[in-house]
Amino acid sequence: MKSDLQEFETLPPQRPVFLKVLCLLTFIGSGYGIINSAVTYFKANDISNIVIEAKTKMYEDLNKKKKAKNPESVNIISKVMNNVSVITTPENLRKTAIGNIITSILCLLGAFLMWNLRRMGFYIYTLGTIISIVIPFYLFGNNFLTTISAGFASFIGILFVIFYAMNIKSMK
Repeated sequence: MKSDLQEFETLPPQRPVFLKVLCLLTFIGSGYGIINSAVTYFKANDISNIVIEAKTKMYEDLNKKKKAKNPESVNIISKVMNNVSVITTPENLRKTAIGNIITSILCLLGAFLMWNLRRMGFYIYTLGTIISIVIPFYLFGNNFLTTISAGFASFIGILFVIFYAMNIKSMK
């Protein structure tokens, strides 16, 4: 009788080590993203004031350098600073923070499901990654800083999506 029961016992599916590492990194990164974005949301006015002060100082330095030999670099820096001014208004900082919280929650939920070997987590994580790439363009249009921030998010996010996809066969 005991041997009959042993035939029906099945071992729970084993989580691959690489999937464990990816999920742990996602837990840490998404948790940090949620906390950092929450702080940004509540401190948006302070952050905006710091950027305004830094921008003022930089413009003072640029006015001194306009008399220098390289006016093209001064024009490029001025354009970048104008983009920074648009992105770092308190309302735009809050919009970005909300978007980052949403994408971090989606990625965290996806990683939690993948930790439990649920394939649906992969799709939720991928959705969170796509949204994190699209949000800066939606909020600020296509400019230099948007492209840089979305490029970084897309590089890391797509890399993780590929790594998670390598483990999808172990999920149900």
